[in-house]
Amino acid sequence: MSSEATANPPAVDSTWRTLVRQPRFLCEGGLTVLLLVLSMRICAEFMLYAQARPGAELADPILNAVGPIRLRWPIFAVLWSSVIAGGYCLAKDPPRLLMGLQACALLIALRTIALYLVPLDPLPSIIPLADPVAIYFGTGTLVTKDLFFSGHTSVMFLLFLSTNSARMKWFLLAGTVFVGVGVVLQHVHYSGDVYAAPFFAYGSWRLVLLAHRRFN
Repeated sequence: MSSEATANPPAVDSTWRTLVRQPRFLCEGGLTVLLLVLSMRICAEFMLYAQARPGAELADPILNAVGPIRLRWPIFAVLWSSVIAGGYCLAKDPPRLLMGLQACALLIALRTIALYLVPLDPLPSIIPLADPVAIYFGTGTLVTKDLFFSGHTSVMFLLFLSTNSARMKWFLLAGTVFVGVGVVLQHVHYSGDVYAAPFFAYGSWRLVLLAHRRFN
């Protein structure tokens, strides 16, 4: 077991050193990061617009039957530990990491469009999630009307799709279920927001895979 631990890092390091010498990989990587940052910036700006406009309040039988239950810190613990663990796992496979980031940029773009098309108001019983990381790097203020579809759940499921490790997949799938259930119990999202999130994540991942197969 110790021999594997010492053998893996040099192999990963060698893969990165080989790829960063390839102009195509550097170009694709730079473009991927640019698109990801741009999509995040546009989505953050649109969230401020969505927060200011009126929306519809839905009748959700699941939210009416349960909660609200404060689960802010457990949700953050599962979410960000999953992001760190999933990112570390993907870093061992640079091409797959790029595809994951490309799918994430597409997912954010789709969420921006969905927020524009489906203006919603949260239930009065909402316990705001107030994600400090999202607030600091995103809008700079608390947003509660970024409802359809759930960003936290979709990102978790995208991580599940992106990783190759079977153990990591089980961990991320369990985390996706926990985060999805958690934001519903806390009344942060309607149940439909969470139900739709994995489909958007899967669609983003499949489109990126199809694009790579087509252009490679």
